[in-house]
Amino acid sequence: MTAEAKKEEPPRDEAAEVLKLHHGDAMEAIRTLLAERDSLEERLATAVIILGTGYTRGWRP
Repeated sequence: MTAEAKKEEPPRDEAAEVLKLHHGDAMEAIRTLLAERDSLEERLATAVIILGTGYTRGWRP
């Protein structure tokens, strides 16, 4: 893809894409996004435990 083609592409509207995936049901889209967030928080908490403080030099998210 050339630089000119990149400039001409409209920006992605991710919110519209999420709503489209849920057939316009905003409440279901929000539920899905919240479930995704919860899943990511669990995985991050697991990663914090596994990495330990020695590897990350005390950094915590």
